[in-house]
Amino acid sequence: MDRKIYIILVITLSLSAQGAKLTGLVEAQEVAGQIGETQAKIKQLESEIASTEKELTKTEREKNTLSNAVKSLDLTKKKLEAETKITENKVALTSSSIESLSEQIIAHTQEIDKRVGDIAIVLRNIAGALDATPTEIFLSDSSISEKLDSMYTLERLQNRVRIDLEELKAVRVKLISDKQELEEAREKLFALRSELGDKQKLAIQNIESKSKLLADTKNKESSYRTLLDQKIAQKAAFEQELRNFETKLKGIDVSKLPTGGTGILSWPLASVLVTQTFGDTEFSRSSAGAIYRGNGHNGIDLRASVGTAVYSAGGGKVAGTGNTDLGCPGGSYGKWILIDHGNGLSTLYAHLSLQRVSTGEDVERGGLIGYSGNTGYSTGPHLHFTVYASEGVKITKLIRADGSVSKCAEMPVSPLNGYLNPLLYL
Repeated sequence: MDRKIYIILVITLSLSAQGAKLTGLVEAQEVAGQIGETQAKIKQLESEIASTEKELTKTEREKNTLSNAVKSLDLTKKKLEAETKITENKVALTSSSIESLSEQIIAHTQEIDKRVGDIAIVLRNIAGALDATPTEIFLSDSSISEKLDSMYTLERLQNRVRIDLEELKAVRVKLISDKQELEEAREKLFALRSELGDKQKLAIQNIESKSKLLADTKNKESSYRTLLDQKIAQKAAFEQELRNFETKLKGIDVSKLPTGGTGILSWPLASVLVTQTFGDTEFSRSSAGAIYRGNGHNGIDLRASVGTAVYSAGGGKVAGTGNTDLGCPGGSYGKWILIDHGNGLSTLYAHLSLQRVSTGEDVERGGLIGYSGNTGYSTGPHLHFTVYASEGVKITKLIRADGSVSKCAEMPVSPLNGYLNPLLYL
């Protein structure tokens, strides 16, 4: 092959590669700019949510009045709207990322085709040069200078093949990486779109809750107080029914329970503040084995405004979900989820606004299972978290002493010694 033609080929390949790099750099800069703008919007919205959360916390600590209840709902609306905008921005950001990755995959596929073509051209030229073997070249009548020039050209061609093969391998590795990143981005987009749907449902629920509150009270403080007193009475009646039923259940063997203090469970919220502990405070500190004896609170309460993401405290299977408000509004757990972790422990998540999992579904530790709320007996949004000995807990309706069935829908119940102190397992 004429060495001039070879040099032209090498220069063309180099310029082509530089052009591709330049194009990729421009596209990368554009994407980086879009990402920066979107991230700035998300940061601003997160700042607004943090400010709203502070207002919500302050309002919830104030006296339980109609005006404060309405204010809390309005603040929740503002928070949910900001969270919806954040999710929309994340969806847009991920969609842009998917588009960019798809373009990179096309570019890398084209680059691979081009590299294969370049290698084929060089190989054909090598084959042409090898019509005469190196020995034949030296035995020919050509001058020593021409012979060396032919050998030098052949060596350059072979080196070019090696370089092209190495570059081809690098492009293939990047292509595989892009494809994997694309699949991950698609999964993230699916999760974000699902989350966006959740936020929109929660926003609608919040509007309906405010409308119902104003309709039930006719916007009068005295009517709100009456409703609150009725709710407290319903709660007391429910707790008595539950206690009477559970007292009659046969106790369980607690000797096989996991040892406390091992961190066997994780917190169900990203940000944790315990507002009510398990049992009586003194009892919680002194109870050997953390067994609940039928006094005080059968779980812990965690501060959580409406729409706060709730996560599974451990891997396991959803033993059941339900909504006690269908039978006895305001008297029990409201919307709840029970998860069996397969290690002797089960966990309950109550007063939810939205459930994301169904009975029989497998969940991972830290997986999203729902959102906190204010359903059931709850004078303010929070998450009620209970830990059971799995051997004792079952989902059933409460049977009264006279044989009648409680109005509450099916719910988890347990012998009194089946309730465990969550703080010793977290």
